[in-house]
Amino acid sequence: MKIVLRVSWCGLLFLSFLVFPSYALVLEGVSGSWYNPAGGDLSTVRYTTASVAYGSGTENRIFYGAGGYQSGLGFTGVDVPYVCSVGDIFELGQLRCLNAPTLLGTAISGVDMRLVMTFADPEGATANFGFSFSILNTPNINSGNQNDDFLYFPASFTAQTLMVNGKLYVLELLGFGPDASNLISELRTSENSWSSTSLWGRVACAPVKPVPEPAMLILFGSGFLVLAGAWRKPKQ
Repeated sequence: MKIVLRVSWCGLLFLSFLVFPSYALVLEGVSGSWYNPAGGDLSTVRYTTASVAYGSGTENRIFYGAGGYQSGLGFTGVDVPYVCSVGDIFELGQLRCLNAPTLLGTAISGVDMRLVMTFADPEGATANFGFSFSILNTPNINSGNQNDDFLYFPASFTAQTLMVNGKLYVLELLGFGPDASNLISELRTSENSWSSTSLWGRVACAPVKPVPEPAMLILFGSGFLVLAGAWRKPKQ
């Protein structure tokens, strides 16, 4: 009788995986655009694109500051298509920072970025993220690394969701860093140079509680019947 009960509950678990299987998402594109610069001399701000030897090959850039040179930021989405399953941690793109000598007070102190993920499967699905960076431009009155600029990353990110085949998929941004296990809170850039780091994400899944199918109700019922039979007292 114990064997019958074990088979019944294992069958129920197996059926739940058949009815609500996991689903692999196919990432079709990742882009990051800059907006809402703050501080400094906003008349110096300009937006450009450039060809780079990473990922999608197109870097969206923002430059700022006056004085003959400009500092700037750039983001390039990862090479696609990319298949991401539940639990996968993957690179979304590369962020770069340029530290150039600019006139004091003309460089911006912050900027927002909009990250857009598009999917080929489920077709037409998108996820949009928005977050802010803070920028510290040091005055070039010292020497060596005392002239380094700093880009500060958000402490947390708001997750986005996709509903696919009755399951709620959660798209999370883990943060920036050289790898997903070594995330950083800031990016430091030496004078007259570029620095770079990567943005990492993860797919999680939160199943939606479904209305039981008839087959599942029958299986539940049979489980209770077997359980009742197991505890029925023998006739005297």
